[in-house]
Amino acid sequence: MSRPELNKQPCLLSWHRAPLGSPRLQRGVALILVLWFIVLLGVLALGLSKVSRNGALVARQLSGATQARHLAEGAVQLALANLLVARDEERLLADGEAYSLSFRQGEVELSVWNESGKIDINQADEALLARLFSALDLSPERSAALAGAIADWRDEDELTRLHGAEDEDYFAAGLPAGAGDRAFTHVTELRKVLGMSEAIYQQIASSVTVYSKNQGINPKVAPLLVLLAVSDAEVAGLEHYIKERRRTHRSDLLAPPVPVIEQSYVAQEGGAIFTFSALATTEQGARAGVSRVFELLENEGQTRLKRLDSQDYALSSYTGNGVVERAAQTTEGTDMDVEDK
Repeated sequence: MSRPELNKQPCLLSWHRAPLGSPRLQRGVALILVLWFIVLLGVLALGLSKVSRNGALVARQLSGATQARHLAEGAVQLALANLLVARDEERLLADGEAYSLSFRQGEVELSVWNESGKIDINQADEALLARLFSALDLSPERSAALAGAIADWRDEDELTRLHGAEDEDYFAAGLPAGAGDRAFTHVTELRKVLGMSEAIYQQIASSVTVYSKNQGINPKVAPLLVLLAVSDAEVAGLEHYIKERRRTHRSDLLAPPVPVIEQSYVAQEGGAIFTFSALATTEQGARAGVSRVFELLENEGQTRLKRLDSQDYALSSYTGNGVVERAAQTTEGTDMDVEDK
């Protein structure tokens, strides 16, 4: 039986490789190169567009932060003018009460503190410092340790107090720097004290100072935490006292009696150093603030203002994580003369 002959017709589905130098292969390579070039141009255009958008966003944020900072500065100037020229019944109490101010460009939260109402970390004794930390419900052991560490930081000797900390204690804790052995120049230096956590610092920052130069405090303008430290009264009673002193001050009425305080914790004289803190929010949502410390000096019918500290800061509103970017500068010896009225 004869073997059937194979179909010698070419298969329509068979693939024929084009010669390397054929025009069809060259056109295919060119097409691929063109497609890759188009993709590359698209990626570059997308990157340039993103960079441009980010640049515009940063520019708007900087502009908004500048506007907010000027708005906050304006609020500080208004408060400063109030302390200089307002009548006694119209003058701010300066006990840290927050005021909301509305402007055409935005809103400002303003607070004013008379530094005499705070605890001076360079002058207060260990007992008062320990009471301050105890008012935060810290244990007696930790309160005494923090108070002793602060006292050892500010003294010039290398003798360790009973509950204190000197250089060797800092080195043993793995800290690169030891005790300061000098007076505190700013309350932020409390962060460097052995045993001080950021949470504790944030709770006491607005209740301590380096400006009053008094071992005691002025209870008439003292914040709640300070009153808790110097008085054995209940929290509710001290909160009521603060509300009443603000109400009577606004109404030009007789101030309520001061809570019972040990006389050794009461300052013999008031102070004329004030901290102004203002946080502004523009209509576009930009936020920035300023903090200013001024001393009011009276001399022959004139009031001279001496700026002791100045800090500006911007709050990043677009990150959503509460990050605060600070650009702080300290200016000393800046004086302005204002005629007393």
